[in-house]
Amino acid sequence: MDALTHGLGLLGVSLAVNRAAVGVFFAISGYHKIFNRQRHAALVATLTEDGVVLVPINQWFIPLVELIGGVAVVAGFFAPIAALLLIAICAVATCVDGVKRIKAWGPIDWADWCDDLLYLPEVLLGVMLIVVIGAGPGGLALT
Repeated sequence: MDALTHGLGLLGVSLAVNRAAVGVFFAISGYHKIFNRQRHAALVATLTEDGVVLVPINQWFIPLVELIGGVAVVAGFFAPIAALLLIAICAVATCVDGVKRIKAWGPIDWADWCDDLLYLPEVLLGVMLIVVIGAGPGGLALT
């Protein structure tokens, strides 16, 4: 009965699962944006369409941070620092592309807009990264 109100007591495992999920996502995403021509072209198109500055640099910098940061988060090696860099990417993506998508969905009121914001993958991934920063890497980390 205690598990229903206080959880299972698996904090270390839960933190490791969170860290692995968000880190693997970013590592794979960054890898594909670097090594897959179609994904790289889609990234360049999005950056250009959204008016991001220094596209020739950011088209390589962003996926490189995703790849290296994702691996660091998975491993738990300097995970809070890597998570902070990845949060910056999530925040910019939310502001320059996510808000544009929300507007296109046509939210009916403020609550719907907030719901749409929380629906964005960038925001949910950012929350997962906040857990890594706030709680540390948890169990099964290299540090």
